[in-house]
Amino acid sequence: MQAAAPTDLVVRTCDAIDRLVSIDVPRRGVIDLLYRAAREEAGMPLSLRAAQVLQSGLAGGGIAAIATGWLDRPHVSLNVAETDGPPGAAALARALHVAFGAIPFLFVEQQILEATKAVVHAAGLRCVEPEETLAAKGGSGALHAAAVIALPSDRAQAEAMAADFLVRFDIRAFVAVEKGGENRCGRIRTSRGADTTAALAKADALREACQAKGIPTVGIGDGGNEIGMGRIRDLVADRLRNALGPDGTSDDGVMPHGKTDALIAATVSNWGAYGLSAALAVMLRNPDILHTVEMEEAILRASAAAGFIDGVTGYVGPSADGLPLPVHLSIVRLLRSFVGEEVNTVAWKKYPG
Repeated sequence: MQAAAPTDLVVRTCDAIDRLVSIDVPRRGVIDLLYRAAREEAGMPLSLRAAQVLQSGLAGGGIAAIATGWLDRPHVSLNVAETDGPPGAAALARALHVAFGAIPFLFVEQQILEATKAVVHAAGLRCVEPEETLAAKGGSGALHAAAVIALPSDRAQAEAMAADFLVRFDIRAFVAVEKGGENRCGRIRTSRGADTTAALAKADALREACQAKGIPTVGIGDGGNEIGMGRIRDLVADRLRNALGPDGTSDDGVMPHGKTDALIAATVSNWGAYGLSAALAVMLRNPDILHTVEMEEAILRASAAAGFIDGVTGYVGPSADGLPLPVHLSIVRLLRSFVGEEVNTVAWKKYPG
């Protein structure tokens, strides 16, 4: 059954959500370019489009494949990864579970498998083996389960694993949160242009396998080099810094080549995932879909305890992209004001849909 068209209130609220999560708080000078291009390309609120795409795949349940994790200092150690990505993926995993009863499968590098599990646990989901998540839906007691799975950095191995998982499991949606995307030359670059291809899991292999089967896909990023940004490559490649690669063309620059069905450009990729959760909460009129301020603090503190670093400052702590904990709590608090039970009760009565 086709979903009903969103009401004017839902559209306006999701537009406000987009503007909130794309405010250039750190003054990085990138998000305005990316957001404007993505909004122009989508022709509607980015968070709403992504929410609709995920609803089309997950309305009846099933498995949501979520790729995240960025090994942030591979020249030092492959065991160092940043706090932007896993917290957003964990919060979104919870949101999709609450919204649709979906089972989240999070795909990360082997080196951060256990650290990511700790972050997912802070979001309220219990990590078990992939096969065990299927049994968690039945039985005498509820278990809100997720799986965290190591995705290979070798392209051929990642392709084989993706094909195997799509046969064995009922995957109905794919989301990438702050996950490096391959450019036309097959390289994955940081926003500064550094080549991190060898270190990172090849999540584009999973995206491609899903798209080949008609499974809806969403990309969330903040720098222009993440999976999903291929949707706006032609709109911004001549203006985005480091868009030209070592070969002097954008083919070997930071921007990915592959596209997702929907793209969210946000100041911090975690915020993009939170904005998507908020849009789902508004669209489905269920404020419980968006995590609380208290859970946000628990997630970021769990990230620090697991050893994730702030990718900007290089310190271990409950911060992300150079912004301290209170800033992230404020973003969630403001998003909660859009979806909070009391606010929405008044809004829906005043503007019935």
